[in-house]
Amino acid sequence: MTSSTQSDDAVMNAFAPFQAATISDAMFSLGLRDSALDPSVRLLAGRQLLGRARTVGRTPLTGNAGQAEMAGDYGFAIQQVIDGCKSGSVIVIATQGIASHANWGGNMAHRASHLGAVGLVTDGALRDADEMEGYGLTVFAQGTSVRAGQHRFATTVRNEPVICAGAYVRPDDIILGDRDGVIVIPPEHANDIARKAAELVGIEKEMQAFMDGGASLYDAVMKYKVR
Repeated sequence: MTSSTQSDDAVMNAFAPFQAATISDAMFSLGLRDSALDPSVRLLAGRQLLGRARTVGRTPLTGNAGQAEMAGDYGFAIQQVIDGCKSGSVIVIATQGIASHANWGGNMAHRASHLGAVGLVTDGALRDADEMEGYGLTVFAQGTSVRAGQHRFATTVRNEPVICAGAYVRPDDIILGDRDGVIVIPPEHANDIARKAAELVGIEKEMQAFMDGGASLYDAVMKYKVR
């Protein structure tokens, strides 16, 4: 194992104990920009997601332009992004919030899982939803659709920054998701965010112990939440 892999493992391990809501609070406390995905993207398979982003951007076809006109070299970009996955990868597919056609399915999941990918996040739709947990993938999406996306979308972004459900996502950003939603963690602030999250968890435990001792919620909030 290389030193860079060890470093990445340490970063992932630092975030593993935390809920997405705690990370959101930590980023707010640090004055960082809100990077939570819109709640329209919801958990459809699995329980918790933590990994590094690999990104795809897709654009609806128009009456006078298809894949060749929009980005001729990107006809197999989704396959290339998936084939480049490694352990801990999270595929992020941005569709401008259009969920009428699926942009993810069983064959993609099959390949991604063999390469060590841990999940998918999309502001669009997927199909073959019942297969996802069998591949060990945690999936967040706006919904499902039986319609195939290749007849509706062109791929225009391949592992470059995308906007997914209102959040800016770059390749290698840390993606953390659970039943509360998905948040994007900028790696350059990861250490500060993890430290602040641990501090907030500690405060919450003290606050709950204070209430367990008979204090009111009002008193607990005044003691621990008001600064």
